[in-house]
Amino acid sequence: MSKNNPNEFDPESAIIDAELLVKYRMVNRAIETLERAIDSAPRHIGLREKLREILIDAGKRDHAAQHCLALASLHISAGDLERANERLLEAKRLDPRVSVTGQLRDVRHTQSPATPPVASRGPSHRILSGSLADISLFDIIQILENSRITGLVQVLSSAASGEIYLQEGLIIGAKAGGEAGRRALTLLSGAADGSFEVEKNARTYERTIQATSNTALILDLLRVKDEEDHGISTDTIQ
Repeated sequence: MSKNNPNEFDPESAIIDAELLVKYRMVNRAIETLERAIDSAPRHIGLREKLREILIDAGKRDHAAQHCLALASLHISAGDLERANERLLEAKRLDPRVSVTGQLRDVRHTQSPATPPVASRGPSHRILSGSLADISLFDIIQILENSRITGLVQVLSSAASGEIYLQEGLIIGAKAGGEAGRRALTLLSGAADGSFEVEKNARTYERTIQATSNTALILDLLRVKDEEDHGISTDTIQ
């Protein structure tokens, strides 16, 4: 890796080195070079974009999908919402089995605790939209949790239509079909078609859902739904 100062890390030099290695058909060495660089600069978009490109060309689709998910989160944080949507959908095309919940864990750990929330105090605006046939509602929510988005997710589906409210990425409420709170979220969890739209804002929503994490909340809802499907009575959803 080219450097002017041996103690100074240069992401752009890593990208140039990787391109040179690919040119001379040393693809695995190029991938290793970029992976080492990402270890030093995990939130550098250029490094991950170049690695994604090389992995796709090399046919390593599952590995490329993981970096697409990481890039979706980084692009949202950087305000490049069009690219975030592209990478999110690309991850699903490359590997339909990919789990956003699992793959974004490493990206979340790279964020500094001092990093301020993404939500601004400016006017509300749409930051992400798409088809629920391309990506599940729970995957969308995990992306927003990782990016600490404050705002709402509007859902329009044959199963149910409504809104999910988030504060710094954490679900705090929902409304759908005349229901509110967990019952509303349960209705929306069945949405497998239709569309979604994410709006970022600085509003204060009524808290109708108490949860320490979206993953724990979603798993609890799925457990309750499974028990109801098997005829087991439960009073967990309130």
